[in-house]
This record gives sequence, structure tokens and C-alpha cells, in this order.
Amino acid sequence: MFTYDDVEILPDQRRVLVSNKPFSLGSRAYEVLEVLADAHGQLVSKDEIMRRVWPNRVVEENNVHVHISAIRKMLGPRANLLVAVPGRGYRLAMELRRREDPPAARTSVISSTARPVLASPKSLIFGRDSAIQEVALACRGASLVSLVGPGGIGKTTLAIEAARELVNDFEDGIWFVDLSKVMTAQFVAAAAADLLDPESTSGEPPLQRVLTRLSGKRALVVLDNCEHVIEASAELTQNILTWAPLSRVMATSREPLRLPGEVTYRVQPLDVPLQEESNTEVVKRSAVQLFLDRARAIDRQFASDEYSISLVGTICRRLDGLPLAIGLAASRATTLGLRELVANLGDRFLILNGGYRTALPQHQTLKATFDWSYDLLSAKQQAVFRRLGVFPSTFDLDAATTVTRETDLDSVDVLDSVCALSEKSLLVAEFHGRSVQYRLLESSRAYALRKLADNGEQSAVEQRFVRYVCRHLLRTLSTAADSDETALDEFRTQLDDVRFALHLAVSEGGDLLLGTDLITMAAPPFSRLDLCAEVRQRAWLCQNITEAIEGLPQDVIDRQLGLFESVDIKQSRTSFDMLPDASANRSSHE
Repeated sequence: MFTYDDVEILPDQRRVLVSNKPFSLGSRAYEVLEVLADAHGQLVSKDEIMRRVWPNRVVEENNVHVHISAIRKMLGPRANLLVAVPGRGYRLAMELRRREDPPAARTSVISSTARPVLASPKSLIFGRDSAIQEVALACRGASLVSLVGPGGIGKTTLAIEAARELVNDFEDGIWFVDLSKVMTAQFVAAAAADLLDPESTSGEPPLQRVLTRLSGKRALVVLDNCEHVIEASAELTQNILTWAPLSRVMATSREPLRLPGEVTYRVQPLDVPLQEESNTEVVKRSAVQLFLDRARAIDRQFASDEYSISLVGTICRRLDGLPLAIGLAASRATTLGLRELVANLGDRFLILNGGYRTALPQHQTLKATFDWSYDLLSAKQQAVFRRLGVFPSTFDLDAATTVTRETDLDSVDVLDSVCALSEKSLLVAEFHGRSVQYRLLESSRAYALRKLADNGEQSAVEQRFVRYVCRHLLRTLSTAADSDETALDEFRTQLDDVRFALHLAVSEGGDLLLGTDLITMAAPPFSRLDLCAEVRQRAWLCQNITEAIEGLPQDVIDRQLGLFESVDIKQSRTSFDMLPDASANRSSHE
């Protein structure tokens, strides 16, 4: 704490008291004040202020002037103590004294079972400015705000920074309860009680201690990492909101608490560059800024040439803008090199490790993060998740049901599991009008495919996927006579599935005859989309493999020789008629 007469600067709470009353100083203005206070009366240049308050951003000097004016207003009759040196910078001409808070004052400090949060240095984060403000605004208006997203997306960091913005809104304190190490539901309330009321000798149950401590208080309780004790976290939250109605709760989890009045904030990945963007645009993306910051913290000379920036953009794009994965990749890039890292991203769960030693165990490696989420799923949810890994792009519920349903799962199981996986942030739901499409992020899909292989299901699920694509494509192209352009537009949406199905069909263990029919069907629309070279390559592969099979019907091979001639879909091999129909199967289960 810094004091001067009746002015107190409280770094651990990020607020200022004037005559023992909190002064509403904005977040940026406070940071400028803190920079000046840390200088102990020495001159601080404008460049230094901008570097520390707006790291890795280009801002106008006018921003500094605005916040300097706010500080002068706060100082009131002592405004002359903030000295401006023209052309150089600013200094606080006051002898600030540092002193410890008395024990009674510590109750208003945001705390953690493992570490003080606001007392620690402010995190350098990228691309979250608007998110911080949105979460803070939500907390001012709602009794419960849940930050929801997949592991490693930065929920905890966002919660802490949003809490910094809210210090002046909760005069009775902000309390940070870390549940990551609470493995049993019965100890959730105890973790909160030990934090809020550490010296209690009343012998009251933990929940009662929490409610007694918060009764009549305007406080914010941050429950971090709730997903593995979600039921107990929801119960604790409900009790706090019922019996301490002036207090608020912010939760971080991989799924919502599902309580009345809950506002769910879906934490988004960082911005990644588009494939066609110039390097000038690439370096503006928050994912790239994070990567470069992490890499240069290890190696100040980390490459920044045009080719290297392009590779960084590719890495961030393939890692879906996931902050944890990007940080791990940046660390690896300083030892492996960018080209080697890009080449090995297919084995990302082997190479993306070596997180901060102080990080949670589930954040030490990318695999540990996904293991944590996967282990929290039910057996049926795990089965659906790993089988959905065969989809290279978006899919709907019908496709998911056709490919994932087996003797161990019926249609209702698949429906429930898809909804649960979406809620738990392992599936991304995209709404298009009245319909919804689902997809796996690239890292989620890579993990699902690993689990699929580990469970010995890969071959069977891949064959079901190829058969589904064949049937779906046949249905699409059969409508060409009625609406040719509509069929072509529909084919565009299936292109990723068709390509992957062709790859599987001609791979070892694939159905070569089915692959032959698939390329025959797909050839005309491939050609109309100016993908002739691609279809020639795939047809050549199919033809050379199928010709090597003893006893292959000659008409199948002959059909490959006229790929660009008009193909009558209805003359395709009758095995398509033998493929199970998704709607029929669904009806039988229902």
C-alpha cells in the first residue's frame, strides 16, 4: 500500500482511497497511476507509460493525456503534485510511503487458496480487452455469471482480469476459490469456508460458515475450475445466492452450472489469421501476438522475418487459437524451429508439453488438458466423442447418429451425448437459420481419433463413415435433374467429407470397390468445380489399386476410363441400395 496524507493507493485491490473513501478511477487510469507511484518521484516518459499500460499495442499519446486528467481530478486540490515535464513525461512529486494493511483490512482483498491474485503482477493477455469489459458488465447486472469454454482457452485468466475491473463494485471483497485440487464434492464448501473464514473456531459446518461470512455483505465469490465438482459447485452457488442475496458469484467451468438466472459467457478462442492474409495482417491477430510474446520471452532474437511470421500464422490457425496450445507451441518452436514444429503438429499431443512448472497438472501438456475433459465424460459420451473424430468438417445430428450408433448406443444416447458434448465445450455448435451443425476443433478431433484407435474402433467407424458419405452423396446427386445448381451447392458442403472418405476407401483396410463408386459419382461435380487435377489423381489411385485386385469386375475398371463423361448415377453399383438408410434405422430404434 502507498499512502500520502489522505490518499491511499492499494495495489493488491487496484483501487484508490481518498479520505478513506473509494475513488472511482478507471482501470487504465489506475495503471498509469501505479506506474508513476512505482517510480517514487522519478520522471516516467510517455513512451514508458504506453509500453507498460498498453503492451504490444500502438496507442495515441492522447490516451495518456485522458488518464492523466482523471488522476488530476482524483487528487483534487493536490493536483499540482502530478507534474508534467513538456516533451518528456510525468512524475508524482509526492513522497509515497509503503505500509502493510492491518489484519482487519485484508478481508477486502481478492484471495486464493494457493496464491494472492490481485497482489500478483497483472497478467499480460492478448485479445481479451472487450471480453474483460463484457464479463465485468455481466457481473454488475447478474447474480451468477459462468465463464464456459474448453480447457486451455483462458477462462481463469479472464476471470481474474474481470475481477480486477470489479474491485470498486464489491466493497466487502472479491474471493477467489480455486477448486482445481478439490477432488471430492464434499470438500467444495470447505474450500470456500477456509478461504472466507480461515480462523473460525465456531465448529459450524463449512456451508454455514460461508453463509455467515457473506450474510449482508456485497462480495463477489469466484469459483474457479468447477467442472469436476459441478453438482457441488452449483449447490454452493445456489445457497450463496439464496442466503446472501447481496453477493454475486462468478464461476469458470467447461460447462454451465445450470441454475436459474445464470448468465453464460462462452469464452472464445483468440483471433487466428486467415490463410490468405498478408503478414502485415497476420501480426495483428491476438493468437500470433501471444505466440511471439511467449517465444521472445525465451529467445529475444526469435525469428520475425516474413517466412517465419507466415509459419507462426499457420501454427496458430491449426491450434484453433487455443491459448494453452499456442503457449506450449511457442516454447517448442524455440528449440525445434518453426518448420519442424509445423511438420509435427500431427503429433501435437507428443510434442506440446513442458508448460509452466507452476501451472495446474491438467495444463502442463496439451494431452493432459484433453485427458482431464475426457475423463469427466460418461462412457456413452466418450464413445460418441471419439467416433465423431472421423468427421473432418461440420456434421448434423443425422450424420452423427448414423456414424456413431452401435449396439452399445441407440439414437437417444447419441442425441443426449451430442448435446452434452456441446454443453461441455468439446463440440462447437453453429446455427444456420433453423438448423444446427456441429464440428470438432482440430485439436479436439486429433484427440478423438487417438482415442478411437486406442479403443480398437477405428476401422469399423471409418467404414460406417465412408458408407454414410456414399449414401448421402448419392441422394444429393440424384436430385440433379430437378435442380442442378442446388445439387452442386450441396456438394460443396460435402466436399471435405468426400475427400476424406476417398482417402479412407483407398487406404489399407478400406473398401476399394466402394471407393471406386464414390469417385465415379463425385467426378462430374469435381470437374464442375474446376478440381479436374484432384479428381484425376484420385481416380488414378483408385484405378491402379483396383486393377491389382484379382477378379475385379472389368466394368468397374472401364468406368474409370470415362470419368469426365456424363455419368448416370442410377447405374452405379447396386451396393448403394444395400446401405442402411439413416432415417429407417432411426425409426427402428425409436
